Amino acid sequence: MRHIFISHAGADSEVAHRLYEDLRNAGHQARIDICELTLGDNSIRFMNDGIQNAHTIVILYSKHTPAAAWQKVEIDSAFWNEVQQEGGRCLIIRLDDTKIPPLLGPKVFETLAPDRGNYMAVLEKLCQSVLPHETASSLVASAFQHGTANPFRRVRAEFFEDLPHLLAEAFAPPESMKANALEEMKPCFLEGPRGTGKSMLLLSLRARNLASRKGARVISKIFGFYLKLTRGAVCNAGIGMAPGCDPNHEDTLHMVQLTDAFAQEITLCLLESLTSELTACLLEGHIVCNASTERAVVRTLHGLISHSNDCPDSIEALMQAMAVAHRDLAEFMRRKFIYCEQVSIPIAGLDIDALKRAMKEIKKLLPELSETLFVILLDEYENLFPFQQRVVNTYVKLAAPDFSVKAAKKVGSHEISSTTLGQDLQEIHDYNRVRLVYDVEDANQFSAYFQLMSDITQRLLKVANMPPSPLPDLLPDDNTIEVSEDVWFEELASLCNMTTKDFCLLAENEQANKKQYYGEAAVYRSLYGKGGRQKDKRFAGGRDLGFLSSGVIRYFLEFLGVAYYLKHGGETPSATSLSFESPIQTQAVHTVSRHYLTTLSRNVEKDGERLKYYLLDIGDCLRHKLLKHTSEPEAGRLTIVNPEVLEDQSFFELRRVLALAIREGVFQEREGRPAFKPKHRSDPQPAELTISRVYVPVLQISPRMRWRTNIKCEDLLGLWEPSTRSASKREIMRKIAKNDYHPQLNLGGALS
Repeated sequence: MRHIFISHAGADSEVAHRLYEDLRNAGHQARIDICELTLGDNSIRFMNDGIQNAHTIVILYSKHTPAAAWQKVEIDSAFWNEVQQEGGRCLIIRLDDTKIPPLLGPKVFETLAPDRGNYMAVLEKLCQSVLPHETASSLVASAFQHGTANPFRRVRAEFFEDLPHLLAEAFAPPESMKANALEEMKPCFLEGPRGTGKSMLLLSLRARNLASRKGARVISKIFGFYLKLTRGAVCNAGIGMAPGCDPNHEDTLHMVQLTDAFAQEITLCLLESLTSELTACLLEGHIVCNASTERAVVRTLHGLISHSNDCPDSIEALMQAMAVAHRDLAEFMRRKFIYCEQVSIPIAGLDIDALKRAMKEIKKLLPELSETLFVILLDEYENLFPFQQRVVNTYVKLAAPDFSVKAAKKVGSHEISSTTLGQDLQEIHDYNRVRLVYDVEDANQFSAYFQLMSDITQRLLKVANMPPSPLPDLLPDDNTIEVSEDVWFEELASLCNMTTKDFCLLAENEQANKKQYYGEAAVYRSLYGKGGRQKDKRFAGGRDLGFLSSGVIRYFLEFLGVAYYLKHGGETPSATSLSFESPIQTQAVHTVSRHYLTTLSRNVEKDGERLKYYLLDIGDCLRHKLLKHTSEPEAGRLTIVNPEVLEDQSFFELRRVLALAIREGVFQEREGRPAFKPKHRSDPQPAELTISRVYVPVLQISPRMRWRTNIKCEDLLGLWEPSTRSASKREIMRKIAKNDYHPQLNLGGALS
């Protein structure tokens, strides 16, 4: 990845390290020897790579520089690279009044003297000079500002609050591969990383949203009410306040009390959500209810949460009573478990049977709902403690035939199968599991996903009062050659282990086959290989962008939203229809890719920064293979050839990191594909991961992951540990370029 390279004398390490950290915190990629080199590392290779791939070389010049032999080598190399090879721009920041050699004089950028107190001003000026335009993240933020004319800015569920019918329409069937499971009686768990539309799909089944769809009579079929799961009042018992706290380690009596209290609370939350949904449908006229019927509904629901004869006379007053019950329950938890007072639980009769009774009474009182399937829509299941998940699992197991449960969770997050009944929750028998990531390498799944994106795009244009623009018109393809034909031809011949002359002598059909087979890899080598132009790889066309989105809805919509902003800003276009030319599509894709990489450190609280550099290192290794391997260049699929060792305690940290990367959408597991058969029956079944393709542009690797790259757990773990990172990276590069991993396992070969 292009970066800022910092050159300094050893005596100036302190200010160099501070500058390095502040540049990274400002969103720039920076490299410095004191943070990356360890004893035994090849410093010459580090300097070569650092200078060759830098877009800017910052030289800290001081009284120590004339005597710093290695810094003088860096300075000479950086200036030669800039002049002779159109390499990165050199800037000199003076740390004192030491005289500068005449040839370096024009490169003096600023003086940073400790006694001047101008460090922050110099840092800000440097950031503006290095990246004078908007950063990727600021551009993305501008593209999706509320209130602009951008029709593709609605990439999150909360952005649809003002248009409930659009949410219901955009994510409704006919896309049956994933969405149809939501309308079945059987409960289901929706799984996916960030941006796969879990919340949007749940909210599309919300009663008020379904009923807002013009011409749809779905209120008589499904009545969904939504609840975002939290740990609730249980946290008032002091659980989960300390990092790493495991509530399952509490004593048995307290655990029984906490489980029962949470069961009361979630039932109260569900009744509150059901009441809120009924209120919304009444106010919008989807349900007709006279005053006496409303009072009957209120009496039914109030009787479940209170034994008081003082019953509220309206739904609004009932909601206030429910809020009081929440407060009382939270107070009980705090007084009981923190202050150890002798208090009685304020509610003791709320359970799944109470919820079922409420639903039956509502159906009797409201004829429009007599044949309706009540559906509980639970979001963010992964937020719950294990004992809380056990309560939710009980609802899932006992739901039919009175209601159904649709729960969403992040893929790879912790889950348990037990219930409070003593019986485990069983997949297929009790519920279905729906993975919301479409496999874009599977023709059927990609076709369904592409149709879904086409439908969503047209509906978003319609609600913005813009004329329809089919995806082929909105995102036109670009089949023109993007590199020099001579250079591309030379790289193509090299991939075929032939000279250019011999390649030209091949029969026409044989040439065509090899161009189709290796043509894309030759483009990457022409752009990023030795002497390449280091130009952003072109991506254009609906299928290109759909493939790069890795089957994640939000990524695709963000490509469109940024493309719109690049062409029209926040204004309404004057043209009759929208169309984004190839350069705009390419810039949008690279902007979104850089944005997701740079925000990893902010989005993942504990390990985000390390995860970002872990991804960069793996990307460097795969890029090395793309540029160097003689027969399998597009090998972005990581195949762990010894997955059995992941069960060892010594690899616990690697298991945690891989689970985190999958949960955050950095990696994707390959599921639902034919098994990769080892050479011997006794050999372990290899596990396979792919880098989410949204990161492919910034990593400069191919999204066509046609071959597998075999790798061992030991090297993946070594790449994660700071002390072994550099050595592991070099070893991985050496091995994957030669296919040195477990040659006895027959795992090579391209997939059709």
